[in-house]
Amino acid sequence: MNFTCKQDGQVIARQQFVVQEYQFPELKNEPANVAKEETKSYVKLTAGGTTLTIGKQSGMIDYLDVDGQPMLIDRQSIAPEFWRAPTDNDYGAWIQQRWGKWKQPQMKVESLTVSDNSVVAKISLPDVKCGMTMTYTLTADGAVIVCEQMEPTDESKNEKDQWLFRYGMQLQMPKQYNQVEYYGRGPGENYCDRNSSEFIGRYQSSVSDQYFPYVRPQESGNHTDVRWFQVTDGQCGLMFESTAPFECSALPYLVEDLDAGMWKDHRWGQHSGDLVERPLTQVHVQQKQMGLGCVNSWGAIGGINHRTYRKYKV
Repeated sequence: MNFTCKQDGQVIARQQFVVQEYQFPELKNEPANVAKEETKSYVKLTAGGTTLTIGKQSGMIDYLDVDGQPMLIDRQSIAPEFWRAPTDNDYGAWIQQRWGKWKQPQMKVESLTVSDNSVVAKISLPDVKCGMTMTYTLTADGAVIVCEQMEPTDESKNEKDQWLFRYGMQLQMPKQYNQVEYYGRGPGENYCDRNSSEFIGRYQSSVSDQYFPYVRPQESGNHTDVRWFQVTDGQCGLMFESTAPFECSALPYLVEDLDAGMWKDHRWGQHSGDLVERPLTQVHVQQKQMGLGCVNSWGAIGGINHRTYRKYKV
């Protein structure tokens, strides 16, 4: 419920109150009649109009088809994501260099186990001294459950400054999936430490309008306290849900398009007006993204400590 206080037609205060708590879906891994195909290179599961293909070399979802339509750009897997395009505040605190090893950490599949309707991939991340378990489950109605669990090694527990920008997944959808609708904080972008101005509600937008044109390209378009988030072509697409509030964004740019690199002055002359939209929609679905700071612009930012146990579900 929203309350607004006005004086002479001008809003001077507003607040949102919870009348009834949102009921998040429960995580249920029930036995399902799933068609299974396994080769030396992949495992393919099919049920409810969804075909899920997990690569044995990547340990990732390499293909996702719904009613015969590809939901992913060819050869672009749904993959774990720990990095964001640094903001001006991040550069001021040198965070892009301090946490640079999380940008593209090496991922090696150690084992892959197949059951009736799920696949479990054990993956090592030697660059950051962590292990990760990815569990993919296909339900009878065609829903895909993804659980991401990171486990630091004993060696990494003794290291200082082990933080990451975000903890979640990313995927690239074909460009025709250019409409977003979600139930969460909006309509403007918002982050965990800068979101009280945006109320929880149901919002619609084009993917292009999700990017805020800062003078210099950087992280943009995030939404917090999301209940569900869908990206469609107006008729079909993908919907993301979780068992708890999560964060999402969808942009017509890749992270590298907005990332000025380890040294901002390498691309000092670039402006948002110089960006050219990609023929795709990149979707970020995360349990959490680091805040923006904005207290002193030089490091008063709350990162995500990888030592904390987490599970992630799409």
